[in-house]
Amino acid sequence: MINLPVLERVRVSNYALYVGTPDSPGLDHTFRPGVNVIVGINGLGKTTLLNILLRSLTGASDIPGDDQLGDKKRRLVPSDRLWFRRRVPDDAVDARVTVWFHLGAQYFEVTRSLANLDILELSVDQQSLPAARPAELEATFREHVVAATGLTSFDDFVFLLRYVVFYLEDRRSLVWDAAAQGDILGILFGEKGADRKEYVELFNELVSKDSEYRNVYAVVNKRRKDIARQVSSIEGGQIDLLIKTLEARRSELTDLAKQKNDVSRERDSLRQQIENRRQEVHEKRADLAYRLNTFYETFFPSVNDAGRYLLAHFEAGAGCLVCGNQDADAVAHVNTKLYMNTCPVCESPIDDGIQTEHDPHASEYIEQQRALISKAERDLDAMQSPLKDAENAYSETAAKLVAATAAVTSLEQQLQAFGQTMPEAIERRTELEGRLATFEATLNQIDVERIELTEQFRELAHAIDREVQAVSTQIETVFAKYIRGFLAEQCEIKYTPRQSRIGQRSATESFPFPHFVPALTSGVHRDTATVREFGQSVSESQKEFIDLAFRMALLELAAPDAPTMLILETPEASLDSVFVPRAADLLRRFASRPGNAAATRLIASSNVNREQMIPALFGAYPDQRFYGQVTDEAPQETPAAIPMEQRAAHVLDLLTIAAPTRALDRFRQAYEDERDHAIYPERYVGTNA
Repeated sequence: MINLPVLERVRVSNYALYVGTPDSPGLDHTFRPGVNVIVGINGLGKTTLLNILLRSLTGASDIPGDDQLGDKKRRLVPSDRLWFRRRVPDDAVDARVTVWFHLGAQYFEVTRSLANLDILELSVDQQSLPAARPAELEATFREHVVAATGLTSFDDFVFLLRYVVFYLEDRRSLVWDAAAQGDILGILFGEKGADRKEYVELFNELVSKDSEYRNVYAVVNKRRKDIARQVSSIEGGQIDLLIKTLEARRSELTDLAKQKNDVSRERDSLRQQIENRRQEVHEKRADLAYRLNTFYETFFPSVNDAGRYLLAHFEAGAGCLVCGNQDADAVAHVNTKLYMNTCPVCESPIDDGIQTEHDPHASEYIEQQRALISKAERDLDAMQSPLKDAENAYSETAAKLVAATAAVTSLEQQLQAFGQTMPEAIERRTELEGRLATFEATLNQIDVERIELTEQFRELAHAIDREVQAVSTQIETVFAKYIRGFLAEQCEIKYTPRQSRIGQRSATESFPFPHFVPALTSGVHRDTATVREFGQSVSESQKEFIDLAFRMALLELAAPDAPTMLILETPEASLDSVFVPRAADLLRRFASRPGNAAATRLIASSNVNREQMIPALFGAYPDQRFYGQVTDEAPQETPAAIPMEQRAAHVLDLLTIAAPTRALDRFRQAYEDERDHAIYPERYVGTNA
């Protein structure tokens, strides 16, 4: 559970705005459980005092920006240290403020200089911490606050004070600041503290990456424009054209070299296949010659070895051993003579002689071998055409490669010549391109890192959305209870997670952020509440009350069984007379919570006027008949009025202790009478005073 601060006492000394009385100089006031009213008129320092209370807790730190939180980093920024100093003539050199407050079970006493907001003294659980430099005391104070609140950081503590606990003149909108609403809901209802810390770190890193990317991208664009300008010059244009032509020729050279290698491999493969087929034909012919020699030996035993070899060689298709003729007609002539038992050389008859036993299948095998040789030779002839094409392609590619190489060499020489005549232009271009490449690489690296952070952040964003959604119905219900006291129109809020990107780039992923959207009826939309997504879609008073009711609902649900605190400037100026008692009743009920929350404090500043807000806050609304007409609650549901004898303790009277303005000097009696009428209206019942 988160512990919220509850102020118990404030003391301001040596600050010219609060002179005090002769018996009690300065300002020293104890805030009571329930309603506490700071009474004054314009110029007596009501707003200054509320800011003193705020800065006593936050020091010189504040939330970023002046309006919408948006995509600003979720971390504190320095506030104006001299804000209080400039409001008094002596520069507040000796001015001090001390506040006593508790966070859960821990009790704090903090003294700050109003000249610069430095911590001068610090006590925790009535144990004074050793004197140290202000920065060291500030760090110690923050550590103790974070531990006592149960938050993950002092930044979250200040965010809660500014967006929920303090409702001041310079307040930020919560309902209509979607980014702030998402953060506050995550702080209050996100269950895992470690996840909250990682969530903030990742969010801030993503914001940094977005900013870094846009900065580098701007530099990249500038470099590109610089190159474009350089190219647009006469020298730059010539160089650019030359470089582009050279790049094209180099690319062509690379392609041709690859093409030549491919054609060379194809040609070599065909050559190898042809050589293999030739070897195959040679081997088959040798085998056939051997078979024929054996065959002739069987059928022509009278022919000697040399003659048989000559005939077998010819018959095998190897050609004539004498002249090398391989013509088909010559082979046919020899075959015809042999069939006629005639010598193919001298045409003399060949004696068959005594026929020895021979292989009956020899001639069949010989014919098969001849057929195989014939087929192999046909295949060999068929392979010549692809080889010729490959040889031609290789020659053409080699010629193109030589031409491209010559072109590249010529262009490089021209570029080198340009470098000699225009060295600065070449050097400038090279420098620009080098820097551009460096920044483009940096840009890519930033995007890679952003994607990694996105993956981690997405899981946490969905987890927090689920946690807030689990309590969204309760928030809607409690809000409805509070807003009824401020508005007659039907007003409700609905949980509608906001899908939003982190940063200003459109090409990035969106994430779910917790978000409630208000809807409101009106004179022209009487039956159905219409969604009001923007603060401009409601009146200023409606905007104030919706925001205040939302804060009150969050405080009640964030600390259901523990005391809390709401500090505000009362909005009676925005209320018509009917809603003054209704709003006051709601504020009283908030400040009069039962049980463990009984120490809750409402600290409200109000001008002395006749709007009846002050008596209504004390439960002493003077016109009870009118009160009964405009309130809905049964008497037993309304907190008891603060007894007259106790009210002085619930009032911090600036009419008495503040440095008087000219108006107060002149009309003091009238102002004091109005003050007494507001605090003790019962005294004047039935009188004309």
